[in-house]
Amino acid sequence: MWRRRFRRGLAGLLVAALAATTAFVVLEPFRIAVQTLALVPELLDSGPKPLSLLVPTPERISVTYGTATQERLDLYLPRDRAERHPAILLALGVSPAPLDDPRVVRVATAIARLGLIVAVPESTALMANRIDREEPARLVEAFEVVAARPEVSPERVGIVGFSVGGSLGLLAATHPRIAGRVSFVNAFGAYGDAATLLTEVATRRIVVRDEVRAWQPGELTKRVYLGIVLDVIADPAARASVGEAIAPIIAGDGPTASSYDPAVAAGLSGDALAIYQLVTTPDRASAETAIARLSEPSRELLAAISPDRAAAGLRAPVFLMHDEADNAIPFSQLGPLAAAVPPAVLRRVSAFRLFDHVEPDGGIELETLPELWELYRHLHDVLGEAL
Repeated sequence: MWRRRFRRGLAGLLVAALAATTAFVVLEPFRIAVQTLALVPELLDSGPKPLSLLVPTPERISVTYGTATQERLDLYLPRDRAERHPAILLALGVSPAPLDDPRVVRVATAIARLGLIVAVPESTALMANRIDREEPARLVEAFEVVAARPEVSPERVGIVGFSVGGSLGLLAATHPRIAGRVSFVNAFGAYGDAATLLTEVATRRIVVRDEVRAWQPGELTKRVYLGIVLDVIADPAARASVGEAIAPIIAGDGPTASSYDPAVAAGLSGDALAIYQLVTTPDRASAETAIARLSEPSRELLAAISPDRAAAGLRAPVFLMHDEADNAIPFSQLGPLAAAVPPAVLRRVSAFRLFDHVEPDGGIELETLPELWELYRHLHDVLGEAL
């Protein structure tokens, strides 16, 4: 009797295993659900990692991209290349981790294990903490190199951007050369409007759902911000004078009512004076007035690197995600950016309390299950477009 029951139980398990295997191979929704579950611990670098255990390590090669300058582009290629694969272009942020950084390698490798070709471009400008108007065009060039690879399905190339890379990825996706070819865009921790971001970092105040909140940027944001505002000032002498005055304000807790020194301001004009006024006022309205006083070329530059100004040109499905406690690019940027994206292409907007900017902040714990569920849902929808 027990042998008959054992054989029946074993047969049931085999049937269930066969059904699960068949569902994974044949039924796309089931396959994507399983792949998403497997990807989450890899991205969070926590818990069991079935992808690492069961799927061979992708091949990693380096090529170049760019016309004005040749930049490095790392490709992660799945071992099974009997047919062409969809691809993802990973756009890293300003002052990015090097391409050989273990965090970059871990994320790119994990995604490639799903059967996606992952491309990670290097940017000399971003590594030097510069965000210039040509950066989205450089991403377009990287996209075109990836799409032309013989291993890639050219109509299935998406862009995933982190931090400033998310903003630049959105801008690149509106470029006429590739706007109709991008399969999707996922922007994580991106800003929407550069002028507003400058105001928020200067005043240490953000507006979320019509509520004004105190906000303190992290050390990296302070360093990058100082470089950006000083780059606006063309005259070297004025740049040095303003830099000496504002560097301690930016490095500290921000401006106070006594930060503005009329004697310093008296020796400045044009963009130098506007930048000094911006950084030395704790008042948001005064900071916005200072931005408006910038020269037309400077204001045009801010517009050129602001994805919400170009969002109407997005044709690919768009996914946005942001951590509510982000101290690099404030959470206040998410709502206006989502509002600027055409509703016809906006697929999902997700807010988290799970990250330190775009880095995992803690592992898989019982108390994080609601956040993990939201992350699963977001990644599931993105992979539905990518795979």
